[in-house]
Parts: sequence; C-alpha cells; structure tokens
Amino acid sequence: MTSLGLPVGDLFALANAIAAMVGGATAIEDVQTRVLAYSTLPDQPIDDTRRDGILGRQVPDLPDNDEAYASLFRARGAVRLPGAMTPNLPGEPAVPVGLARLAVAVRAGTEPLGSIWVVDATGELDAAAAAELERAADIAAMHILRARSAADLARAQRAVLLRRLLDGDTDARLVAAQLGLDPGSQYVALAFQPQFGSAGDELRMNRLVDLVAMACEAHQSGTECVAIGTTVYALFFGQQLNDAQLVSIEAMAARLVARATIAMRIALRASVGSRVSRVDTIARSRRDADLVLLLTDPAGPVVSARNVGSRLSLLELGQVLRDTPRLFSSQARAVLDLDERSGTEYALTLRTYLDCGRDSARTAGLLSVHQNTLRYRLRRVRDLFTIDLDNADDTLTLWLSLRVAD
Repeated sequence: MTSLGLPVGDLFALANAIAAMVGGATAIEDVQTRVLAYSTLPDQPIDDTRRDGILGRQVPDLPDNDEAYASLFRARGAVRLPGAMTPNLPGEPAVPVGLARLAVAVRAGTEPLGSIWVVDATGELDAAAAAELERAADIAAMHILRARSAADLARAQRAVLLRRLLDGDTDARLVAAQLGLDPGSQYVALAFQPQFGSAGDELRMNRLVDLVAMACEAHQSGTECVAIGTTVYALFFGQQLNDAQLVSIEAMAARLVARATIAMRIALRASVGSRVSRVDTIARSRRDADLVLLLTDPAGPVVSARNVGSRLSLLELGQVLRDTPRLFSSQARAVLDLDERSGTEYALTLRTYLDCGRDSARTAGLLSVHQNTLRYRLRRVRDLFTIDLDNADDTLTLWLSLRVAD
C-alpha cells in the first residue's frame, strides 16, 4: 500500500486520489505521452485536449507540445502551463483551445518515467496544490515502475548488454551469447544523433529511441537498439551482410531520418559503420559510425563507412595526430599559427596545392588567384618556414597535418 492507502499499481485510483487532493481533473502519462490513467471524479471541468487524449489514449499532437514538455522535464518541481493555443496563421490571431494545467514530471532517480497533468480551470491551484502534486509524483513513480511489463525489464537488461558490446567489453563473446547473437554472423552498427540544442530534451530522446527501435525491428527482426549519451545505436547482423543488404539498411535509415524530421520536428544525422565479422569487433563498427557522423549534415543524406573509406582514414589519422602531438608536422603547426595571428592563407594555399598534385593551374583556379600570385605564395612559404616540397617525407607529413587540421 502507498501513503495514499492505494494498492501499488492501481493508476486509475491514484489519478482519482490526485484529482481530489489537488483539485482538478488529472491524467497520468508515460514518456511517450500515452495516457496511462485518468481521473473520473464528477463536476471537474475538462477540455477537448483531455477528452481527445482519453478517447485515443494518446496526447493530441498540438503546436505547443514540444515546448511544454521540454519545460516540464527541465523543471525540478511542478510547473504551470497555459492552455493550448491554435496555430499562428497569417492574418488570424492565435486563440486558446484548452485550459491551463499544473503539471509535474515523474522520475525514478534521474530517469524520466512520465508526467502528471491537472486541469487548472480557474487558475486558482496554489503553491500548496503544487506541493501536493510533487509528493504525488513520487508515488506515481512506484505505480509506473510496477506497471511496466516484464518485456520492458527484459529490454532494459538487453540494452545494458548491448552497451557493453558497443563499448568494446573484454568479455564480448560472453555478452554476445547472452544476447543470443551468432558468433559466425557479420555485424554493422548504425548511429542516429538528434540536434536538440544545448538544453537537451529527455522526452523527445525517449521518443526517438522508440522510433528507431520500431523502424529497425520492422526492417530486421531481432535488431537491437540502445541510447548512449545523445546518440541512438542500432545493431544489424546476418550470416552475410552483402552490399545489397547494406544499401537496404542505408535506405531504411534515410527514411527514418525523414520521418523524424516531419513527425518529431528535429534535425537528425545518421551514419552506418563498417561491416565486421566478429562480435569482439562490433565496437569498431560503432566507432566508425561515430566518425562518419562527423561527415554528415543535419537532416542530410545518410553516410556509410563503405562509401567514405579514405575520408574515414583521414579522420582516424587526425585523431592519432591529436592524441600524439609529436607526430604533427612542426612546419604545419608554424603555418597554422601564423595564419591565425596574421589572417594569411598559407595553410589553405599549401593544402590545395598538394591536393591538386602540384598542378599550379588547377590550384590557382580553385583559389581564384592568378598563377603568379600562387607562385609568390609558395616562395614565401619556402622562405618563412623552410619547407622543401621536393622532400617526399616532409611533404607527406605536412599534407596529412594540414588535412586533419581542416
């Protein structure tokens, strides 16, 4: 029994108790904005938003929803939210279409579980009502946790195992066996990274995980998904993941990016890692997917490691050079430092010249300068930094350092 005298798990009884205690029609939702329970006390005012949510067991998709839920899950306690408004149309002022609410996020520790919404028809719910609602949120957390199905618990356990695989656990074979993965399969990791802004968005992140899991499971039964930090990963597998299957997976990821952009109004980047043949190298596929994310544009095409092999190698070399400063060309560092101090473009000139295989005409065209100007710049580079472009070893390290510094 809870402190309200209710059996644990009875969410409808809890909603009625909150409605009586706080003083307004109450709804309890999960993080996917599904209506788990609602109060049924008579004579408490409601609006169309509540009515539609109860009938469909899902909160209607209104223009103000994203901001309302974001402010709710950022807050430490109960928050007051104005009634929903109609969309702002040209020449037509927005008008209220719903009653104000007093709401609170429901959490287990730092994990969001859902929210409680109380209709504030007259605007008279005071600080005491807010305090009561905050106490009720702790009780609701127990109810929601109890109401979770065994399947949810199993999914959480599998998520922990998948994180270990993607992180490169030393017991990868044992972890893979617990997940039921065939050690003879091939694997590829996908990465989906939303752009939520600096404040983040717990609610939409949970929705995104569900969206990715549903789309990936529909594409291949048994696909595993998990969120690590601000990135959602999916792991695909098969006895032979040929190029045709990878193209199909990439197309599925592209459709998912488009769907998230429309349905959730977020910019989403997606990438496909390298194909690996052992469970203990799944972490390598995940790392490649992370690197490829650096090559993608928000809401742009999905980029696959198999199509950007050379650029991926440069990204890895860049990481090595950043982690081991002694390997970075001292001449390249001097050029970059001067450019930063003086606003010159010697690094760009050198990099473009070497990228073009020392073709002066092509380089001048790309830089939009006369060939005489290019020759002058190259002479200045030799004089200022004692760079000998006829020395193959020095030129190679110079070019690599300038490329990875870009």
